[in-house]
Amino acid sequence: MTAKGNDTAYIPLKDRREDILELAREVIKTAEEQIGTAPKELSKEAEEYLLNYTWPGEEKELRLAVKRACILSEGPRLEAEDFDLRHKQAKSIGKFVEARLKGFMHKIKRFERFNLYDMVMPEVEKALIMMVMKETNGNQLKAARLLGINRNTLRSKIKKLGIKVKS
Repeated sequence: MTAKGNDTAYIPLKDRREDILELAREVIKTAEEQIGTAPKELSKEAEEYLLNYTWPGEEKELRLAVKRACILSEGPRLEAEDFDLRHKQAKSIGKFVEARLKGFMHKIKRFERFNLYDMVMPEVEKALIMMVMKETNGNQLKAARLLGINRNTLRSKIKKLGIKVKS
């Protein structure tokens, strides 16, 4: 792959179509390892979509689109609609959380009284903070900015939720 570098001329992604699927598969594997997404593969339609998209944001846009699709898609196969960048019709985070909670709700229906909110919300918050902390390599200031909260609030939540941070 040819990318920006000190001694290598920069070649736009649109002129390196052979790199697109390789990059996409690399991001899928990284998402499995680092974020814990289920194993995914690209459908033929998704491959065609990725190859035919112009990628004005270059590799960064491609990587973000694939990562987002891995997180938000429901099945083991990434479909073209999971990458719908032109019309922004990809599934929302709310739909993702809803899909994940449906299976859990089915299991707890037999209980009449269950404090689901107090059980689920800290876990969702903890997962989000851990993901952002990993993405920012443990930089709490960057993580707080990305989360849209104050750094002291982030520190408080890390302590309250028992999140281990790198020293």
